[in-house]
Amino acid sequence: MVGVDLLRHLRFFVAVAEHRHFGHAAIALGMTQPPVSQGVQRLERRLGQRLFDRDARAVRLTEAGAALLPAARQLLQDADDLLARAQRWRPTSQVRLGLAEDLEDLVPTLLQALTADGWDCAPTVAGTVELVDGVRDGELDAAVVRHPAVVDGLRAGEVHRLPTYVAGAPPDPRDAPPMIVPPRRHHPAAHDQMVDALHRLGHSGTVIEAETMAERRAWAAAGHGVRLVLDPAQGRPVEDLPPLRVRVVTPLPADRRPGVDHDALVARLEESLP
Repeated sequence: MVGVDLLRHLRFFVAVAEHRHFGHAAIALGMTQPPVSQGVQRLERRLGQRLFDRDARAVRLTEAGAALLPAARQLLQDADDLLARAQRWRPTSQVRLGLAEDLEDLVPTLLQALTADGWDCAPTVAGTVELVDGVRDGELDAAVVRHPAVVDGLRAGEVHRLPTYVAGAPPDPRDAPPMIVPPRRHHPAAHDQMVDALHRLGHSGTVIEAETMAERRAWAAAGHGVRLVLDPAQGRPVEDLPPLRVRVVTPLPADRRPGVDHDALVARLEESLP
């Protein structure tokens, strides 16, 4: 379509159709109204169809506009899907690996072990719920996630119990300081089990949810609480402290991406877990 940014003008068309108002559509698009009005007019000229009836009080779809709206929405959805696919695409030989935020400093250790063995990894560090969805949707080849998690439709490896230690010095060591942890939405079941375990140890169960490892370290450094770590050199042992339970999940054999040796990948990951 020479001289017309088709996708841009289709977005204008769909926005006006949904809001029935050029001004409101422009606000929704984060723009001023004149470019939206001009874009719709250019699209109408190029299509050879009037898309809207306009008067001082209302904007209404014409019969042609109503007929073309579903196709416009589909084109925009297809364009968004294409961009998402392009952003997710990796060479066949490159392993798309998910690693749970809770693994903290174990993340580079696992990646270094794989790299040393010749694996080319594209890592994603996120919450367990997001990672499980990524494996199930075919966006990840494997992920190390917290247990328990809903892994229906996936192959889940054995559960590894990783010893945990406490890092961070509370203002008064006699207190039971808050535990600084990833957000509950990252792994609701595992989060709740950890809080229950803290209660059994006589802790209040108070937690501070921080999104990233850097934020958790900052809160601990500021003296607001302590955090669980997996490296004994960084923390101190506490009797009966619950371990971090993790497992490796992969797609079922029929759903696996060709060119990736999933069984060898799982074996190497499990060997690298403490």
